[in-house]
Order: sequence, then structure tokens, then C-alpha cells
Amino acid sequence: MTLRVAELFRSLQGEGPSAGTPAHFLRLQGCDVGCRWCDTKYTWDASHGRDCTIAEAFGELRALGAAPLLVVTGGEPLTRPGVDRLLTAALGQWPRVEVETSGSAPPPLEHARLHYMWSPKLPGVTEHWAGTWAHAARFMGDPRTTVKIVVAEGDDSAALEQIRAHELPRDRVMLMPEGLTDAAVRARALTLAELCLREGLRLSPRLHVWLWGAKRGV
Repeated sequence: MTLRVAELFRSLQGEGPSAGTPAHFLRLQGCDVGCRWCDTKYTWDASHGRDCTIAEAFGELRALGAAPLLVVTGGEPLTRPGVDRLLTAALGQWPRVEVETSGSAPPPLEHARLHYMWSPKLPGVTEHWAGTWAHAARFMGDPRTTVKIVVAEGDDSAALEQIRAHELPRDRVMLMPEGLTDAAVRARALTLAELCLREGLRLSPRLHVWLWGAKRGV
């Protein structure tokens, strides 16, 4: 089988519980969630990108240097054909595999070294936001899932409303500031830090934006 790939690169994981970890990134092409602040809109059109086999993708990543973590991202990786086969193969080669997903499709498998970063969307982000919460029980049934909610200015109350409505365990929820520049992320993070302290939530960085800015390949 072939994958439709947007890009393959090696960097530091910038978000979530593994932030700062050297990682290989396999970004799949194709997404129909349509977030208004998306910083990877080049992945939306499934006809773009390039085809390669799983073996070819893994070989290209290994040639970039070693990393203990593979991040499968997008686009929306869980709606891509053959993602279950991709993840099964990846678990044979990396100590830890993370999937960054909106949750618009359910998790295809569970494994002790497979971790989902489920990032459901808030009502003001996309008209398809409700579909990203549709599989909440499936994601939270896996103890290795972390919830990562991107919170833009003015969305604090909406984030708390969804956390309460879906009864999410607060120690597994990370709020991440929306922003495409270091200054914007920092300003939003300062406000979210207060919210996290008050509500018992975690704060996710956007380390790659701080280091390199919002660009491809980081």
C-alpha cells in the first residue's frame, strides 16, 4: 500500500506530553476538519503531497538521524486509508509512537507504546467541531490518550464547557495557546497558565514556534 505524504522530517516534538523529545514526523496529506487558525493548510487537499510506501517513508525518516519517537500527524491521519497498518508497522521500529488527531475518526488500535494526542475542536473553530468530540469515550478509554485543546482568545469558557460536558479527567487535559508567532503564543499562554492553575489543567507549549516560527519542517 502507499501513503499520501505531505512531509517527512526530524525535529523536536513541540507540543503535548513529549515536548522537547527528538522525533521523526510523518505528516499525512488530507484533512476536511477545516480549522480557521490551522497552520498546516497545505495538508488539506488530499490530491497534493506525494505517494510513498510505508517502507520508503520509514527509510527516509531513518536517514535523517536517530529519534526515539515517531509522530504521525496531518492533516487528519486517522481518516487516511491504511493508517492502522502504518501504526502497526511503526510500533515495530520506534519505542514510542504518537498520533496527533482531531478525533474525527475513532482510534484504530491500542498498544502500550501507542499514544494519542486527541485535539478536539471548539465551536468557534470549525463547522465540523462536533464531529471531533463524537468518539470521546473511545479515546478516553485508552489511558495513554492525552487531550490537547487549542484555545484562542475568547475561547476559555468554551473549552471549560466541553471539558465538563464530556467529563474529561483534568490531569489528562492540556490547553495549548493558539498563535503563529512567539509573541502571540506567549501572550495567550500567560492567560491560559492562570486558567490551568485555577482549574487543575495542564499547559502545552508550542516549542517549535518559539524556536523556529510557524513554518514547514519543524
